[in-house]
Amino acid sequence: MISLPSVLVYHKVTRFEFGGTWVPPARFASHLDHLLASGCAFIGEERFLETLAGARRAGDREVLLTFDDGYRELLESAVPALESRKIPAHIFILSSYIGRDNDWELPLPGRRRRHLSRDEIRDLSGRGFSFGSHTRTHRDLTRLGPGEVRDELVRSKKELEEILGLPVRTLSYPFGRFDERAAREASRAGYEAAFSMYPPRSRKSSDPFALRREGVYIIDTLGSLRRKVERGPLFWLEDMKGRAINRVAVLTPILKGSQLRSRV
Repeated sequence: MISLPSVLVYHKVTRFEFGGTWVPPARFASHLDHLLASGCAFIGEERFLETLAGARRAGDREVLLTFDDGYRELLESAVPALESRKIPAHIFILSSYIGRDNDWELPLPGRRRRHLSRDEIRDLSGRGFSFGSHTRTHRDLTRLGPGEVRDELVRSKKELEEILGLPVRTLSYPFGRFDERAAREASRAGYEAAFSMYPPRSRKSSDPFALRREGVYIIDTLGSLRRKVERGPLFWLEDMKGRAINRVAVLTPILKGSQLRSRV
């Protein structure tokens, strides 16, 4: 069985919002320093996919750092910390929300954010950041018909490739949710891999279309961050916590479904 690097996923690096999927900029920087000090080696998308394909073996304590949604504030709150430490990162983009506000999210106070623009995506790509698809409209793929799933995956890939001038190789399932049909359509659309959050335990850890990531949230400490990467004796606690948070997030597509359909 292939041993894969650990994968972390952040959403918002911001000063405050109502919700759990954010961390303050200073804490984000402390996360990076803590992982570096503990011997972690950050890798990019290319090396991760080489490991997945069996072309290389994962090094000790390798970590792939990812961001879902592609918020513009990453330019000020996360990118400087990453660049100053020479840490690569992989950003998953919602192609129909490029340069737009995140009205796909529940409208809680402090949650309105703008997504990266086309020019900003190109600029970050030129600076060494890599990009993948997070679909077009952030709808739960398990609740869509076959044609809708295909459209979300195929069109988002094409739209991002037109911006980047590069192949888009990876997908992040919205809310981490997928089923056999979504995984099959991802493969047919030409993706090499697709990331979930907490896939079914029956899935092989090296399944390229059911890859696991560990979410990092406002409630996380340096200790819990270390457990997410090391997967030691108390990893079950992080797994349980992450799955609980992920279940709550599923309320968004239920409550916002009709509005998201209007983006199609």
